[in-house]
Amino acid sequence: MNYFRNNLCRFRLVTFDVTDTLLEYAVRPERHYAQVINGMVEPRLGLTLCEEQIGQSFGRCFRSMKQQYPNFGAGRKPADNESNDESWRWWWRTLVERVVVDAAATCSNRHDIPPALLRNIAEQLIDDYTYDGKRVCWRQRPGVDELLAKLRQSPSRTLGIVSNFDPRLEIILRNNGIAPGGQVVDFVVTSYEAGVEKPDSAIFETALRRANRLRRSGGPEIEPSEALHIGNLCREDYGGARNAGWCALLVNVPPNDKNRKLLATIPNEHVFTGLPELQRRLDEPEPLEW
Repeated sequence: MNYFRNNLCRFRLVTFDVTDTLLEYAVRPERHYAQVINGMVEPRLGLTLCEEQIGQSFGRCFRSMKQQYPNFGAGRKPADNESNDESWRWWWRTLVERVVVDAAATCSNRHDIPPALLRNIAEQLIDDYTYDGKRVCWRQRPGVDELLAKLRQSPSRTLGIVSNFDPRLEIILRNNGIAPGGQVVDFVVTSYEAGVEKPDSAIFETALRRANRLRRSGGPEIEPSEALHIGNLCREDYGGARNAGWCALLVNVPPNDKNRKLLATIPNEHVFTGLPELQRRLDEPEPLEW
């Protein structure tokens, strides 16, 4: 008997988060940042920035950029003296430049990083995390292929991605074997495209509308109660989906204080260490309580 199918029979739409749900960093970002930054800064300035300090600077600058320019700068209008770069590219370039300046000032009190060098570092890192030609930035998390293949066995089910991400996401997914457009998943909705970030219900509503335009077997429109979202963040993924009227499951939840507090309010049977554990549970005969 196909217990997997029985446990998911009510869902005509299943969506996933990306980072730390379907994909993970192949190496710690601060390590790759350090390699790229020092590869350009050491020959030019004789300056070496330590990996740990780059990680700390990244955390500070990322929080500041998110507060100043939410959602990767979506909707931001460039100043008169700025180029017409897409907002997301300006956002990431500005972030990387701030990280280098902050790390250099903190590590060695250097404030003389040439703007052209900062831009070259930023453009290299943007390119690396988009195309990942050396396969050092992204990789699939365990169990992704197996779970997506099982979900795809139902001809009436639509599969999608709902992620707080910029427009590079489809390229990144395709490079990692998760091709959009019906081959592996049917559609991708990014926060940049939707104009709002999870946990805002509007991004899930955007995904539901997209799924209803693409639904695989006709019939009535998919209702929110027939949609399931799987992610790794309590507030953004679980809370956002539930507030939109969807069901939700969590995998690989970061073990920080904020998530520990939120996990206390979420049923234990909705939380899994990863996709393999989730698939094993869905294969069991006992029905999952939604």
